[in-house]
Amino acid sequence: METKGTFCIVQLNRLGDLIQTHQVVKDLKASYPNINIKLVAREEFYKPLEFLIGETFSDVCLLNKKDLIGDGNDLNHYMENLNLFLKKPFFTGNDVLINLSFCETSNYLMGLIPAAHKLGTYVGISNQVIVKDQWGQFVNSIVMGGPLNPFSLVDIFKSILGLKDRNNWLDTERHIGNEQTLALHPFASQEKKKWKPQKWAEVLYKLLKESDSVKVKLFGSKSEVSLGEELLKSSSLKRYLDRIENHIGKHDLKGTFNEMKSCSHFVGHDSALGHLAKEANLASLTIALGTVRPLETAPYGINTFVVSPRTKCFPCFPKTECSFFQCHADLSYQAVTEIIRGFVTEDDINFAKLKENVSPFHLDSLTISRMGPSNIGWYAQERLDGEYSLQEALKDIFRVAFLYKTEEIEENLDLPKITKTIAKELTHIQSGVEQLFQLCEFGKKYSKDIIFELAKDDPKIAEVKRLGDKIQEVDQLMELLLNAYPNLRPAVDFYKVKKSNLHGDNVVEISESSYLVYNDQGVLCSLLYDLIQTTLNSNQDTKESIAKEGNA
Repeated sequence: METKGTFCIVQLNRLGDLIQTHQVVKDLKASYPNINIKLVAREEFYKPLEFLIGETFSDVCLLNKKDLIGDGNDLNHYMENLNLFLKKPFFTGNDVLINLSFCETSNYLMGLIPAAHKLGTYVGISNQVIVKDQWGQFVNSIVMGGPLNPFSLVDIFKSILGLKDRNNWLDTERHIGNEQTLALHPFASQEKKKWKPQKWAEVLYKLLKESDSVKVKLFGSKSEVSLGEELLKSSSLKRYLDRIENHIGKHDLKGTFNEMKSCSHFVGHDSALGHLAKEANLASLTIALGTVRPLETAPYGINTFVVSPRTKCFPCFPKTECSFFQCHADLSYQAVTEIIRGFVTEDDINFAKLKENVSPFHLDSLTISRMGPSNIGWYAQERLDGEYSLQEALKDIFRVAFLYKTEEIEENLDLPKITKTIAKELTHIQSGVEQLFQLCEFGKKYSKDIIFELAKDDPKIAEVKRLGDKIQEVDQLMELLLNAYPNLRPAVDFYKVKKSNLHGDNVVEISESSYLVYNDQGVLCSLLYDLIQTTLNSNQDTKESIAKEGNA
């Protein structure tokens, strides 16, 4: 099928986001070879990746903050530069403008660039935030609002762009120069997301001591040179320095990419190099800490694993203050070393073997996940130990429900194995779903009553206002409901964004749109209730144990 028109993507986020955008567009062009896709990106992030993504887009416009703002003190000078920037021929003739960065700068820029259609968030002429498409609303609410997003960002980007074919998964043969050469990037952009060099030194010592055939290549930027030196100065590594190549600060991204091609595996924290390693076709293992959401940002492709802590506060928000970093402590170097050893020497992570070689004390505080396509081709997370936390169980429940609601797709996931404690919590959440459903019914009733009142020959404006106030009360009660049931936030926030973007040019059309949104939210509640019940029923022993406690 031939697709006509010009699509312009605004991606102002960092290197990893640009690589993910490149992956999405690459798949889109595989389905529609003649599609014309342009890109707006920050110069500081695009230029280092031009070798990889330069041919992906038909045209690129680079935003240089320094050139645009200047010294930052002259507003007239800034406005003049902005107007000149927007008058570039690049910004004419765009049929669809798509925001994939969802930051304040891109939201305002989206509002200023002319286009027949806009997807994602943008700021309107009255300075109001607008997001009309449902996957843009999903990002604005669930991705930005908490840790329960059950989808990869790459899949979300594909949905925003309307890519339906998710079966383009090629098990590409890995051409490896050395079968056991590990590319290691033990750094990240934030302290929360990375171990200290001393802990990585312990991992390297144990790995190299117990695996004679393994060699390591260390990678990092110029800003990470001193951290690399600190790591390599560890006295425990003196005997093994001949098996460690230090490439930290010695290459640009293109040089790093080419050097990584000679490796067989990649291990690192959440960073752009993890996505770059996947482009180099390396098997990948991410050590997720701090703010990292494993499925959301994991390198996209087969032969991908993530190790994450089971710390209650993980993952946190970037602004959340933390001085102790409990999630760092919950991933022991003993367990991680054994995981890396199996990953590199056996090209897999065998949980049964891990249980033989690692103390339960260390394994019980972490989760090991294998990433890959589900039965419908969407990126999914398989927990190797088969055990689920409440958060993980809920994410699968929300995933199935939202896929059905947004794409009319039924995905078959394994039902989670849950403990008695988690079953109790799910039972509690199920009560909250019932209450949310009742509020949706009230929202439908008041919306319908407004429509009926306005259809009368002599509608009473006071009655319409009273009903409008009732709808506001319903939405306020939904917010209050979250105090008792915070895990229902995705089911509340998604529709909160929808309600702030109701379709219609008059009160009747807006009320009709309101009715449909409340009805849709009620259907989601029904799905969530049934999915929770199915999960509880699948763990019959746990369910019966809870019932006995209740009768007692």
